[in-house]
Amino acid sequence: MMPISRHEMYGKAKAGSVAGIAGGVALLASFFGIDSSLNLPPGSFYMMIGLAVGLHGIPAILFGSIVHMITAATIGAVFCMCSTLHPALYLRSIWKGVFAGGVTGLEVYAIFFMPISLYLMIPALDTATSSIALSGQEYTAVSVLKAHLGTIIWGALILHILYGVVMGFFSGTILHEDYKKIPKKSLYELESESMPAT
Repeated sequence: MMPISRHEMYGKAKAGSVAGIAGGVALLASFFGIDSSLNLPPGSFYMMIGLAVGLHGIPAILFGSIVHMITAATIGAVFCMCSTLHPALYLRSIWKGVFAGGVTGLEVYAIFFMPISLYLMIPALDTATSSIALSGQEYTAVSVLKAHLGTIIWGALILHILYGVVMGFFSGTILHEDYKKIPKKSLYELESESMPAT
């Protein structure tokens, strides 16, 4: 395995950030579609993030959107940087990127989304519901989203996999040419590199 330079790692992080933002935009469109299907004002999902930190109205929606896009870019950067750690992880094809991205979306859902939703967001929304500072529109949005919580949690699983697939597609598209330059090794060679000599 060849060592990777700091410059190359930075390039992978930039490519991953772009791919993550592409996946984040796909989710952004999905969230606005879900808001519409629930007869909620556009941006209600993102408003929940802002409400959890004490913001209201447009600032809450903007805060939620920005935090979501920063998170998407960060996940994409980490994804692409991790693809350099071992030859088995190299994104040699777009389809490998799609598969690895889908798996990453599933992992992000299980490791980050579920605990954050269950232990931070839902209690914060319960607190916000009892607050008199909510406008009528915000109270309606919180009530409707809480009423559909089970559907939203399962739908989020599909959306996280969708995010991962889009991110993986763009990562594979950007990086597969870089990895094609590196000679492919057999499984035996990869194992012998990874295992200490006895």
